[in-house]
Amino acid sequence: MPYLAFEILPPTQKTASSSYGFVKSDPNVKGSPSNPNSYTVNENCMIKHPVVKLEVDKITDATAGRLATSLLGHVLFLKNQVPFPVTQLGRIPGGKSTARAAKQRAELLASFDTVSSHLDTTFTALSTALARCSDGSNSKVAQAHLAILIGPSLGSAKSKVILGIDGLEPGVWGRTKDISSAKQQKDEDSDEGDGHSAGEDIESSDGDEEGPEDSDEEYEDEEEEEGEEEDDDEEDEEEETYTDDDRLSSPPPYISHAEEQKFLQHADRLLSRTLAAADAEGNGITSELAPTQTHILIRAPRRFSHPAWIPRQTVTPSLESSLQDFMNTSGLGSPDVEADTNIKHTKRSTVEGVWITTQGGLRCVQDANPATNLEGADRTEDDEMIWWSWDGKFVGFADW
Repeated sequence: MPYLAFEILPPTQKTASSSYGFVKSDPNVKGSPSNPNSYTVNENCMIKHPVVKLEVDKITDATAGRLATSLLGHVLFLKNQVPFPVTQLGRIPGGKSTARAAKQRAELLASFDTVSSHLDTTFTALSTALARCSDGSNSKVAQAHLAILIGPSLGSAKSKVILGIDGLEPGVWGRTKDISSAKQQKDEDSDEGDGHSAGEDIESSDGDEEGPEDSDEEYEDEEEEEGEEEDDDEEDEEEETYTDDDRLSSPPPYISHAEEQKFLQHADRLLSRTLAAADAEGNGITSELAPTQTHILIRAPRRFSHPAWIPRQTVTPSLESSLQDFMNTSGLGSPDVEADTNIKHTKRSTVEGVWITTQGGLRCVQDANPATNLEGADRTEDDEMIWWSWDGKFVGFADW
């Protein structure tokens, strides 16, 4: 396999936007975060998987999609499914390639472009689905899992690589904008109401100078004032309700496109450097496999909706078991489940993976997902977590 040179991340200068922050590698995720409400991995736990720690409070859907696409490209090359990194395949001259090799390369690049565009919206849909889970805890972050299976079929994978994203920001797509518009409209109505009240005060003072009004007119004025007081009380209640909603879905600070792209590039480079360092330490995901098919799956609630993903109920038990292995080797698994899964280790393929997390560090699994926190009557069928497969696939090749 040809040598892969990873680009070294240059020293980061602390001039980035506060919303995106900085990126760094955290191989052991030791210590407690500054946020006392976070639940982190035990200090004594040694994680067996590479961990990329982003200096942010939440991981946006754009960041998750970008890093998932980047990891897929690394896995295809490190698992010997393509002769060169995916980003270089399109720039390699094809003058000496056979017609079959050129066709395979074109099909794989087309599939990679398609899945890249789909992943951009996939995590937006996942974030929306997690936010709509019937959970009363109003969790501000969630945990997402994406699986890359190397093998002829979903049920006969020779290698499994799981991407864990701890700190994904749940949020219904488009709701923040609607809340901001509603608040602006309410402020405008309030300003108009204040102007109207000031005008009435001026008119009433002029009337006092002219002389007393008739008793019928005074009675009507009193009724109007009482009605206005009731309206003001209702408006106050609505404002209090809106304030509670706004506290949960407050619009993020403005981030320019250039700042966003700069952050994504830094995170992308950090992922490459982390994988290279893990491989040097013997904890990487490099392995020699014959070219075969590559499948992509994502764990999401049943309410998840995206045209490019198909629910796979039949493979869910197997992938849940693999996910539990991944969680156990990350220090996040449940001891009760661990005892059951260890019985079947002999016939299962090795589970590898990578973690993407926030500055708060990895958290316990029971605190990571709104959907997994639900109990009894609070949990609906739409909240059940199942695995979904991407409707395309990758066919590896060695000739170029």
